[in-house]
Amino acid sequence: MYRFIINYEYRNITAELPVPPEVFTTRYNGRNTVVDLINSGEISILKDIGLRNISFSVLLPKDDNIGVNSSDFKEPLFFLNLFRNIMADKKPFRLIILRNLPDGRSIFGGDMMLSIEGYTVRENGGEEGDFYVDLNLREYRTAEIKKAEITEKGVVEEVVRESKETAASYTVKSGDCLWNIAKAQLGSGGLYTGIAELNGISYPYTIYPGQMLKLS
Repeated sequence: MYRFIINYEYRNITAELPVPPEVFTTRYNGRNTVVDLINSGEISILKDIGLRNISFSVLLPKDDNIGVNSSDFKEPLFFLNLFRNIMADKKPFRLIILRNLPDGRSIFGGDMMLSIEGYTVRENGGEEGDFYVDLNLREYRTAEIKKAEITEKGVVEEVVRESKETAASYTVKSGDCLWNIAKAQLGSGGLYTGIAELNGISYPYTIYPGQMLKLS
């Protein structure tokens, strides 16, 4: 079973969508340009791939019915307010996709920082209280923050990173995934790939309860 988890650090909110989307669409945008040169005609300039656009529809049911994730069920108004606040705050959020296996292991499906570009709320006749939300999202990237230090030999730039003392290892618990382990132990879920590499874990990043992971 797939699980879609929204982590909105700005308001310290983590919530799982009650019903996983049936269709998840990713569009990759090109940024190539065409330039018309004198005496040479048109030439193509190939550039790096642009930001991904993500879209899907999600059902927000009014009741905790069969087929709905009931471990931490939240009513539609909670998510409608969350989506509105994310846009109003002008902040990105993290979307984590997991797949739980029958034996208790968790397969890490994805981890994306996204912004909400727009969304549409629908309520179908005969389904009062159930809402459908069509979300239009875009990949979010940040520039590295650097500081410049002037020396006798010139200007030297270095990336500013916060240091954090961490444990040397961690024992996996039921329901864990590499992202939430990296978030809790290292301060950033995006460091999950480092944990995977350190422990020889490859995609789809399967871990199991009782497994000992090296963190440093």
